[in-house]
Amino acid sequence: MKSNFFGAVVGFVLLASANSAVADTFTYSLNGTLAEDSGSGPSLVAYGGTLTPSGYYFGPNTGLSLSGAINPDAYSIDMHFYFDSVSASSNGFQRIIDFKGRTSDSGVYSKTNPPASGAEAIVYNAGSTSFVGSSNVFSDGQFADVRLTRSATGQFSVSVNGATTLSFLDSTLLTTFSGPSGIINFFMDDLQSIMNNPNAPEAGSGLINFIEVTSPAVAVPGPIAGAGLPGIVLAGGGLLAWWRRKRRTLSL
Repeated sequence: MKSNFFGAVVGFVLLASANSAVADTFTYSLNGTLAEDSGSGPSLVAYGGTLTPSGYYFGPNTGLSLSGAINPDAYSIDMHFYFDSVSASSNGFQRIIDFKGRTSDSGVYSKTNPPASGAEAIVYNAGSTSFVGSSNVFSDGQFADVRLTRSATGQFSVSVNGATTLSFLDSTLLTTFSGPSGIINFFMDDLQSIMNNPNAPEAGSGLINFIEVTSPAVAVPGPIAGAGLPGIVLAGGGLLAWWRRKRRTLSL
């Protein structure tokens, strides 16, 4: 009897948690449309790239943006993409994510590190200390699963293909989205840098075919949290995102 009751409680909590998370998660498969998969979220905006059934092909500074989709202070962003060449820019920096409405040089980049052939992830912090990943994780034309997360306490991390490459406590709000409507800009450099160096963009070309953004779900009540169930729910959400990306890659 205890077993059946516990199973029922677990099933109820998982179902309730999954349903509450739906409103906080928006998925973009980019299979010929910029619309959110369920139709309930805002659409992506394109800036001159090419949208195909296989994904969105972007050139230097012809990426995407997304507004009004996440809590700008606590979120996760999953992406599946590649750069055609990780060393295409003149200084080795290629923008992945802009946090500040394209008003700051700070952001998430890939950066080459000669003589290594690949590129590492870096959170560039203009005028202060930057945070560099532990290894070269990006290669020419090779898809990467990239996840950015920021907790409500400011812990920020970047993982690539399931492994954390950098993590730090963001006490200066470097990784909060402070542009209008929490706008997220993908693969586009800030406007001042473009103005100053129009022929040397810190941006590359490539293909992206999956984006998923999640804001923290409603907190699970204390007694249930002690049972460890939120971890199961969150792990399940991560596995689902991975499965969606993997299925998309295999279908190309």
